[in-house]
Amino acid sequence: MFVRYQIDLNKAKGVTENPYFVDELTHLILEKFDKELDAEIAPYARNLTPEQREQLKYLLISDYVSYLYQKSFYPKNAKTLVVKPIKVASIRDKGKVYDYYYAPMSSSIPYPIHWWVQVRVDITGGHGFDSYDVNGNNNISEIVVEWSENDVIYEVHFYDEDYPVPGVDQAYDQYRCHNYSDRDSTYDCEDIESIEVLNGKLIFRSDWSNDQTYATLCVRHLIHSEPYEQGVVIYVSNTWDHLMATFGTNPDMSKNWGYTAWN
Repeated sequence: MFVRYQIDLNKAKGVTENPYFVDELTHLILEKFDKELDAEIAPYARNLTPEQREQLKYLLISDYVSYLYQKSFYPKNAKTLVVKPIKVASIRDKGKVYDYYYAPMSSSIPYPIHWWVQVRVDITGGHGFDSYDVNGNNNISEIVVEWSENDVIYEVHFYDEDYPVPGVDQAYDQYRCHNYSDRDSTYDCEDIESIEVLNGKLIFRSDWSNDQTYATLCVRHLIHSEPYEQGVVIYVSNTWDHLMATFGTNPDMSKNWGYTAWN
């Protein structure tokens, strides 16, 4: 309730477009409710070091604040369609792997987004020279689209997200799947991110990566907008927790390119 109040209060003030709003609210909650959070995570953090417990608190709060912030902008009385992409082909060309998906979505949706790019290790798992260790299986499971005449929300569901430190990741998944309602647990615990296209603007509401990379441990949930363009490509896993951008921040990592036809 405190988080929702802060979001509503600052929306009324017109300051929630501050690129660092979610990050600053996260730190406010960590300071204000530090002892309560220690008690909250205790059943899940028995095997963690003090430093890892602090990491876990930050992960949980930043994830939840970001989720509530994104949801606060969903259009009212919108049409809704849930699609589960079906893989129909995989093609290798010039060192890239393109996976093509079919999704039966209405062509009447304004501002279509067709291209979704993941770093391949987010799907297959693996170890990185820059200190990440992930399980994989973080594929896109479904996309929920809510739209009105000039506003489209693409809510992207991933089967999981892997914090690059296995012990902390296990506690993170356990807490989220136990305490967050309606999270798919096919692999570990579902991650949900959304982007919006409103009146010709593509808006990342607290899930813009900027220059952060897949190996960035303490990610910052940033807010960003830019003009929407036909044919835009969304890099959905610039960071391990699926912060996004219209450019990739991991040039040396193999990618999974997905094209989705919305008709």
